[in-house]
Amino acid sequence: MINENKRIMVSKEKINEFISRAYKTACGHGFHDEERSDEHWMMLVISEIGEMVEADRKNRRADVGAFKALEEIRIGSDAEYAEYVNKCFVEHIKDTLEDELADVVIRICDFLGTRHIEPLVLEEASTSDDWANIWGKDSINEQCYGLARIIIRIDKDTSADDISRLLGASLAWCFDFADFHKIDLEWHIEHKMAYNESRPNKHGKGY
Repeated sequence: MINENKRIMVSKEKINEFISRAYKTACGHGFHDEERSDEHWMMLVISEIGEMVEADRKNRRADVGAFKALEEIRIGSDAEYAEYVNKCFVEHIKDTLEDELADVVIRICDFLGTRHIEPLVLEEASTSDDWANIWGKDSINEQCYGLARIIIRIDKDTSADDISRLLGASLAWCFDFADFHKIDLEWHIEHKMAYNESRPNKHGKGY
C-alpha cells in the first residue's frame, strides 16, 4: 500500500515514452551511427550533471512564465512559428539548471533505449521532507555528486539487471531533486525533446 504521505513519481508509462522518444531522436540525429561503449554513454550523462552544476554556479534558472507567455503568440506559418518558439526556448529555458536536469534524464533514457533495458523505477518516491533530511544543507553541487556516484558504477561489466536498478535509481533521483527544488521536470523534458528534434545532426558536435 502506498503511504499517503508519499508522492507518486512519474509513471512507468511516461518513462517508457521518454525512452522511446529520446532514442528515436538520437538515432535520427546520428548519435548511434556507430557502436559506442557503456562508458561512453555514461560519461555523457556525467557531463550533463556537470552542466547542471555550471548552470547553478552561474545562477541560470529557467523563466518558464516568460517562455509560456511568448509561446502563446502565434505568428506566421507553422515553420516560422516553430523557429520563433525555439528562439524563445533558447532565450528563457536552454542551458539553465532545469534544462540541464532534463538533459540528464534524456541521456539516461537514450542509453536505456540503446541497450533495450527497462529501468527499475520506483513509483513511490521520496517527499521533499525526506530529501531535506538526507541532503540537509548540501549545496546543489554536493547533491549532484550523489547522482554522479550512482552513474559512475556502470561500465562494460555491469549486468543488465544492475543497469536497470542503477539507472532506475538515477531517474528517481532526478525526479526527487526536481520535486525538492520545485521544478516541473516532465514539462522541461517534453520541451527539451521538442527542441532537440529540431537540431542539426549530432547537435553540431563530434559525438
